[in-house]
Amino acid sequence: MTARAVVEASGGNPGARLNITTVTPTGSDTAFGTAVLTTTSTVAPSATATFALNLDVLSGVGDFGQGQAIQLLVAQGGSVYALPVGITGFPLATFTTLTFNGTFNAGSFSKISGAGPATPAFDGTTATTYGFAAGNNMSATLTQYYDNFRLTIPSIGGPPPPSAAQIPTLSGGALIVLAMLLAGAVAFSLRRQSGR
Repeated sequence: MTARAVVEASGGNPGARLNITTVTPTGSDTAFGTAVLTTTSTVAPSATATFALNLDVLSGVGDFGQGQAIQLLVAQGGSVYALPVGITGFPLATFTTLTFNGTFNAGSFSKISGAGPATPAFDGTTATTYGFAAGNNMSATLTQYYDNFRLTIPSIGGPPPPSAAQIPTLSGGALIVLAMLLAGAVAFSLRRQSGR
């Protein structure tokens, strides 16, 4: 099983786009491609603050099933934490803006990398960066495209300006793509929300 997240110079909505491709041959295989903005950060929101994550999503050629599962990523002190927020659905024949809503509840996040604490700190003071992950299980090879990633956190000034918590669009070139294989140990509750 593999997962990759690659910025492509064209084909976005408009401009560049993020290609997330997973290869998960069996039901026991789960893989997620991830993207985290590392050039800007904000203070963490307070516990129970709400958010809205917007993504423009396009199905890849040959896609099937339910698309890809989406996670909100929170990075603090070198560790990355994930919160399952839903699935993209299928088919998305043109770029479609999807909105995923949720609450910053530390107990709902799982640590996927790093040596930090088991859960993130939502204390209104900890430096925090954001991103998202998309993945599948038992999807063979499946590709979806993403653009215009925007995270709105009303309690810290939403919608925030680009220098704060707003994630710039991929076409602006602001995302640094971190391709990780999140399999096996990361399967936790995400398998329920995966694309198949």
